[in-house]
Order: sequence, then structure tokens, then C-alpha cells
Amino acid sequence: MARILSVQSHVVSGYVGNRAATFPLQLLGHEVDVINTVQFSNHTGYNTVHGERFAAAHIRDLFAGLQANGLDRGYTHLLTGYMGTSDNVHAVSAMARQLGQTNPELTFVVDPVLGDDGALYVPEELVALYRDELCPRATLVTPNQFEAELLTGIKIATLADAKRACDALHQMGVPNVVITSARIGDDASTLHLVGSELCARSGTKHQFAIGFPQLDGYFTGSGDFFAALLVARHASLANEFAGLAGALAKACELATATQAGVMAATRQHQMSTGIAADPDLPRGSRPSDMVRGFELRIIPSRHLITNPTASFQAFAI
Repeated sequence: MARILSVQSHVVSGYVGNRAATFPLQLLGHEVDVINTVQFSNHTGYNTVHGERFAAAHIRDLFAGLQANGLDRGYTHLLTGYMGTSDNVHAVSAMARQLGQTNPELTFVVDPVLGDDGALYVPEELVALYRDELCPRATLVTPNQFEAELLTGIKIATLADAKRACDALHQMGVPNVVITSARIGDDASTLHLVGSELCARSGTKHQFAIGFPQLDGYFTGSGDFFAALLVARHASLANEFAGLAGALAKACELATATQAGVMAATRQHQMSTGIAADPDLPRGSRPSDMVRGFELRIIPSRHLITNPTASFQAFAI
């Protein structure tokens, strides 16, 4: 069982950030503590959002309270998601350094929530901070295609491009890389996960890909959900693989199977509402009732977290 500190966003209603990550981590047998970087009424795909972005001082103060009571001892994993500001990135970097001093075997997982589909969610200055400050400390990074391109400067159009992007992230000091979704070639119906694992014992590199169907819709929080699934599965497989290559690919197969099932259930639920989901609606113009229909169906699909019914096979690249 892993003990995980998760530093991400939080919403009152819906499933993004820590709301999307905590339940699957716990359901798969791990202890989770959370620090929230924001507290919003709902995610930003809705037309209206109320709430507060927390300053770095708030994050540092919460962590200081953990330290004062010795509660920082025993964390096996630090998982980070949406930071939003450069000060928060610095605060999390310091947290990772201190937790690493307490536990030299700490697994630091960075989901670099920067943007998607060619658009940044955060100030541009954060790209360099993730690249220069967080990636060199990370054990595993989980960018989407756009984020991987931002971090490496490599445009991804083929599997060979994705491998080069993974290699660039390895050169930054990251031993495990998962590009969670990439459009490869002209097939609009299929996305690819691309992973690369440096074997701790042999120093060899294991690179792989998994194809999975692309579903139309306005899904939010899927990256946060996937990162949590990946952390949970990878942590559980650590003893089985004992530092040998293959743990990351197996964890990705299981996480992808769950993700695909939950996404399909979510799409089916949205269609059952009878509310039209017109394509290419920009943020700010999407009806809230429609957006609500696309909230991830995590709780109704909990059986797919523990026992996914889909099956995906990684192939070497």
C-alpha cells in the first residue's frame, strides 16, 4: 500500500483534480492525503465559476503543519496536478525536495497541467518552470501531447516523434515518461499513449505505445483521473517487477482499460440526457446542463476501476 500526498485543484461539484484522483487511489488500496491549490464551485468548462485560487503561502503552511506533527514521514508518493502560478510551482518543488530528504525512495509524479489542444491553461512562464524545476526532480511525468511538445520543443506527428520527446524528457532527468494521448498520423478515431521507462537495474530503455479510441465530447478531468489510475497501478506493481522493465507498460494497460470504460460510460450518460453536444463549442459558450452531462462517471463506474472490462495491449516501438 502506498501513502500518497496529492497536490491539485479541487471543486465542490464534479470530478477534476483531487476530486477525480482521490477516489480511484483509495479504491485501489492506497492512502491519500490532499492539498488543494484551488477551491472552485465547479471546473472552468462551465460558463460561471466561483471560488478561490490559493496562494503559495497557503500550500506551504499546510505542509508545515504536516511536518510539525511528523505527518510528512511515510509518504511514498507525491502526486501533483494543477498549480496555476509560478509561486505554487516553487512551493511544490520545495515540498518534493523535503519529502525526498525524508524518504530517498519517494516517487514524485508530475502531471504538468499546462494546456491542451494548442491552448495554455496557465501563464506561459510555467512551461520553463516545469521543464527546469519540476521535471529534473520527477520520477514520472504524464503530459498530454500539447504539454509534451511545450516541454520538449518537439512537434509530435508520428510515433518516432513521440519517442524523441520521451528521450528529451529522459535527458531532463525523468526516468519514466507517459505521453497520455497523442494524435498520430491521419487516423482521427484513434489516440495513442506513448510510454518510455528506464530500467533502474539494467539501465535499458523500454518504449511502448497503446492505441485507444477517441470519443467525441467535452470531457474534463480525464487527465487527472488517468494520472491517479497510473500511480495506483504502478505502485501496486512495484514489488512484482522489482525494478525490472515492464511495470510502467502494465500499469498503463490497466489504467487505459479503466479510463476507456469510464469515458464510454460518461459519453453514454451524456447522450441519455437528450441535450445536444454540438461540436467545437468554445469555452464560455457551452450550456451548463450539457457540460454537467460530461462529468466523469467515476462513482457509477467504480467496478471498472477495480476490474476493467476492456483490454488494451502495449506494443514495443
